[in-house]
Amino acid sequence: MEATDFTAQFEKLKEKELEKRIWELWLAIYPTMTKDTFISYEEMLNQAKQQKEPINDTATQGCYIDQLFI
Repeated sequence: MEATDFTAQFEKLKEKELEKRIWELWLAIYPTMTKDTFISYEEMLNQAKQQKEPINDTATQGCYIDQLFI
């Protein structure tokens, strides 16, 4: 498998996981929605996709001890 294929599959997996999480969240809040607070699943998904993910730089905040990164 080429690296680009792997990257494309990984991005697709992340997208599907986001869709599943948003669907479950939407189902949880749907019963409490009113006409004024209603948001469609598509709107909620689009908002989630537009948000930038926080940068997780914990991998760069360790120290090397005897060639072991912790």
